[in-house]
Amino acid sequence: MIDIGNIEWEKLKVVKSGRIVKLMYDNQPFSFCTSTLYSPFGVRSITKDWSTFPEYSIDCSLNQSSSESAVAFKTFLEELDTRLTTIVQENMHVFSSPKSNTDTNTSFDYQPILRENGSYPKLLRLQLKRDKNGNFTSFVFDENKNNIKIDENNIEETLVKGKTFKAIIECSKVWLYNGKVGTIWNIDQMRFDKNVVATTTEPQESPYNKLMIAD
Repeated sequence: MIDIGNIEWEKLKVVKSGRIVKLMYDNQPFSFCTSTLYSPFGVRSITKDWSTFPEYSIDCSLNQSSSESAVAFKTFLEELDTRLTTIVQENMHVFSSPKSNTDTNTSFDYQPILRENGSYPKLLRLQLKRDKNGNFTSFVFDENKNNIKIDENNIEETLVKGKTFKAIIECSKVWLYNGKVGTIWNIDQMRFDKNVVATTTEPQESPYNKLMIAD
């Protein structure tokens, strides 16, 4: 996990990993801790034809206050979009494969991390991770730093509309489709916030099962 206040942008790369393109930092998956986020809708699910289990995601907006941490995080995401546009432009070859018909010319429409939401604050979409057995591998902690084991029986009542939280998120994929380029972000760990945010085989043990998000 990087410190967004001390990032060395030249270490940010896009690399081919199997069949997908990933965003890496100093040869490690690119992840960082967000500032406080707000969920205006709660968690949502979608079932895809090729997926065994429903996929769950949560749309969230940034803290709209003028606090130092809120402004710094928004500035970081804007700079990340700029850097990603350049990095992808310079490395379009990583999206090509012998069996793919994907057009990898250098012209593309970059999709920002924060997407437009009409007259409301822009939204960041974060996905909840699942393993091959359908178990959620994103770790959730409540306001008192207690771990909440989420499953399909409690996820919708746990990640409800109006929640504020911080999260450690990781870029799971950089995608190219129909002339558009964007990123997918997974939640490694999230912790609910007590404060209100301004809203204008045996699996290996994950390091994210222990709370890492600072106050």
